Amino acid sequence: MKKYISLFAFLLFIVGCSNNDNYKVSDFFVAGNFEYRGGFEGAGFKTSSRYANKNGYRFIVEDITDTATKVQKVYLITKDSIDLVFVGEDRVADLNTLDFNSRETILKLPFKIGNRWISRGNRYEIIDFIDAESGPEVTVEKTYSNGNVERIIYQKGFGKISRVLILGS
Repeated sequence: MKKYISLFAFLLFIVGCSNNDNYKVSDFFVAGNFEYRGGFEGAGFKTSSRYANKNGYRFIVEDITDTATKVQKVYLITKDSIDLVFVGEDRVADLNTLDFNSRETILKLPFKIGNRWISRGNRYEIIDFIDAESGPEVTVEKTYSNGNVERIIYQKGFGKISRVLILGS
């Protein structure tokens, strides 16, 4: 009987350790309407995003509004990554003419702590993956070329739930 209990415990351990292998990157970056607090003078900002399909590609088109500006971002959704392909202040993207050669990969599989990549001169690293009560969360640390660091937490089914900027020295 002890053999069976030990084997069962071992199998549970193995299954528990490999829980983040079965996720899709698109589960952690979703379209919707969100409001964020904080920022300059506590003003915060609002995002409104939607899915779009064009020329066989799937995108998330995100409109960001704060107290002074309107910015549009377009993300390309692939099987293994989310790539930023357009940023425009007071401009609207033409999905027919996007330049995929200048894209920046902002979220990438596998969701393993220590997974690193460089995109558009910025260094990215997955620094945490937890199975929170509200759903699995992956934390990505982006280090800019000037030394500033941004930590973003993405939650399955909700997308970006936290963003903290740490100024470099």
